[in-house]
Amino acid sequence: MDALDTIKAELAPRLDSLVEHFQSLQEPRAAAFFSGIAAALAAVQEEADLLEVFFALSTTAFQGFSFDPVAAAGVDDVLAYAEQISHAFTAGSGAIH
Repeated sequence: MDALDTIKAELAPRLDSLVEHFQSLQEPRAAAFFSGIAAALAAVQEEADLLEVFFALSTTAFQGFSFDPVAAAGVDDVLAYAEQISHAFTAGSGAIH
């Protein structure tokens, strides 16, 4: 399994959980937003595609959603994971990890 497959396998269930949670709360805008990101993640073929997914995630704060504590924790987890992966991909070869 290559790095992109690993990232997709780790991030997809987190996004799916968020979508299910928002659907259960009858929050269709939030569910659609994260469902779209999950679909984009599923279509990732190369690093540039992953960058698009992370860019879309970076707009979460500007969507005007109001999160309950469960959703806030899930969103924070997804964003922290994306930040960690972004950092790993952008770190120079001389950087200590």
